Amino acid sequence: MNKNNILLLFLATIIGLTTSCNNFLDRAPLGQVAQEGYFNSETNANAALMGMYRSMMNSFSYGQSTIIVPEFSAGHVRHAAAYPEYENFGVHQVQTINPWVANMWKALYTTINSSNQIIEEVPNMTSAMITDQKKNIFIGEAKFIRAFNYFFLVRAFGRIPLKLAYTRENSTLAIAQSEKEAVYTQIIKDLTEAADLLPKENPYTGDAGRGRASHWAAKALLAKVYLYQAAFTADYKPAVDLSEEVISSGKYSLASDFSSIWTTQNTSEAIFEIQFNDQVTNPLAAVSNDNATVLFFVKDTTLLDLYEQEDKRKAFSIKKGSKNNYFMGKFPNFSPASQNVTALRLAELLLIHAEARARIDNSVSQTAYSSLKKVQDRAGIISSVDTYQNLTDFIIAVQEEKERELLFEGETWFDYCRTKLALQKYSSLKSETHFLYPIPASEIGFGDGLSQNPGY
Repeated sequence: MNKNNILLLFLATIIGLTTSCNNFLDRAPLGQVAQEGYFNSETNANAALMGMYRSMMNSFSYGQSTIIVPEFSAGHVRHAAAYPEYENFGVHQVQTINPWVANMWKALYTTINSSNQIIEEVPNMTSAMITDQKKNIFIGEAKFIRAFNYFFLVRAFGRIPLKLAYTRENSTLAIAQSEKEAVYTQIIKDLTEAADLLPKENPYTGDAGRGRASHWAAKALLAKVYLYQAAFTADYKPAVDLSEEVISSGKYSLASDFSSIWTTQNTSEAIFEIQFNDQVTNPLAAVSNDNATVLFFVKDTTLLDLYEQEDKRKAFSIKKGSKNNYFMGKFPNFSPASQNVTALRLAELLLIHAEARARIDNSVSQTAYSSLKKVQDRAGIISSVDTYQNLTDFIIAVQEEKERELLFEGETWFDYCRTKLALQKYSSLKSETHFLYPIPASEIGFGDGLSQNPGY
């Protein structure tokens, strides 16, 4: 085993161990564990970066929970054993002691802690250790990943601790919760700086080009963040401008075959995919297919009703298996479970643009409709512009198109909560207070000054 592989294994082991700690701040920091002066070469800095990416691939993070939990909330899936801790998400009665809430919280803050260390340590490296270009790229990647994880946290929990320095031996563990507005401000700052630091021409080739943060991935995520922020600022112009910039960049194109996004992976449509392989397998893909290890099923046949019969996405997204069960079709690479997670892709950017452009134009403009139509064209189901009687109808149609397009990708629940359409979609959801999950009771129990979300 070469030196770089040893470093990667060591970092991954440390991250795995720290995830089990009780408090997301109460863990041995990477810099401390890896000894003083660890960031003394580009090789070591890159190994730390790979450890950061690797920390998102476990079952408590983007390897499973951050995808499947929102899918329960959206009413899309069920568990093989109907465990209450999962099923409670589906009826919007999550308890403060729910283990998956706590697991996601800890896992995402573990990744944030890793990114904080890179952001703090790499700038101190000398020119003899690393070039300025690589220094900027590494910092940009870490800022993207920090923003990526905070974006999930703020949508899931609302008021959260905004931890921007990595945990040292003498670090203060009590960090006050920040209002969502402040969290969004920081996310936007991180992504803006990441886009400035990362070159427009991706320095990584092949799968790494889609699996590591890039200039265009930062701008794509920023467009999405601005769309969500506009729910309380009413300013949709940044979402329009950034989505248009990514779409017109020429870097991405819709895959002609919808299914190929998952059967081949890292297609021309992929902006950012979390990379799994035969050695580092996807925990969700391993338990989401028609085999003896299955844990997660499509909820029921009502999901078929989301699609018209001629919709090309229908047969691939929802697969009928044995015993009249239905399965999520977007995890075909499960033996071994090498399936990537499609975190950002062009079709979503087109739908972001369609909504934001229509809101700016205050009408179902041809430009807004054109972006929606591109997604519908591939699906083989096209609604004419005259179908949409008014702006409200169009925005709802775009969101429903997004549900069909991004089914089982962990987006629908948050998107419907963003516009409050969730109150119409889910009969068991009685209040906006349950748009957010509870702050884990275990975190509040540490006495670090966290307060519970209303309604819990």
